Amino acid sequence: MTSFERLHSENIRAAAKDAILVLPVGAVEQHGPHLPLTVDTEIPVRVASMLVERLNVIVAPAIPYGARSLPQSGGGPGFPGTINIRGSVLTEYLKDVIAGYIATGFRSIVILNGHYENESFIFEALELCREEGKLEGAKIIAAGWWSFVSNAMLERLFGDCFSGWHAEHASACETSLMLYLRNDLVGPTRVDNASPPRPGIYLFPADSSKISNRGVLGSSSPSTAEIGRALCEEICSQLVALIQEHMGAAPMRTKSASRKSQTE
Repeated sequence: MTSFERLHSENIRAAAKDAILVLPVGAVEQHGPHLPLTVDTEIPVRVASMLVERLNVIVAPAIPYGARSLPQSGGGPGFPGTINIRGSVLTEYLKDVIAGYIATGFRSIVILNGHYENESFIFEALELCREEGKLEGAKIIAAGWWSFVSNAMLERLFGDCFSGWHAEHASACETSLMLYLRNDLVGPTRVDNASPPRPGIYLFPADSSKISNRGVLGSSSPSTAEIGRALCEEICSQLVALIQEHMGAAPMRTKSASRKSQTE
């Protein structure tokens, strides 16, 4: 499989003809005292890289900045390190990037989001592209990685300790995924928040200390690398199944199968 770094102006159209482009979209945002500012980009980038072994995928350079971090879902502006992009700016930026890849020749595009607040702006950018006729002939999937984790799995992994995706920020799922995918970036501190915020409520003025515990909205103590592995496998499997269903993509042959066919 051709990596994006090996593409140039004379081979990109040929590569785009049959490949699925995966575009990771993340954010630079505080994630408590134990996780790096780049969590929301690291997770979709790592998941995207794992798809390369399963499908004819090219992973595009990630979009590392995301929509405004809201107090009830990301801790808000009360913590240093978060870089906000206005929604209108992000929408126009995404619109241009998506339209640019389609104009280049990619017809199957997966936008894999790692930042909760990005979702509506990604969808808006796609709708604007659709209205302007820029999605003609294309098949698109846009989703956050959390969309591929079932309630049954969450109950099996965390029991009744899961507070909802809006309050998952810097908590058990993100911490577990990072322990599995980028253990070198995870610090030893584990923080729990006894009173996770309720979804869909905006308060002004907001008191960060009442919404989170040191930037953690839920509980990070149940996290383990093994849980991260299970989550990652579920995300990849469900995403591959959706890609095959929506785009008709054929799975890549394993290396052993490929070697076997060459000897027959």
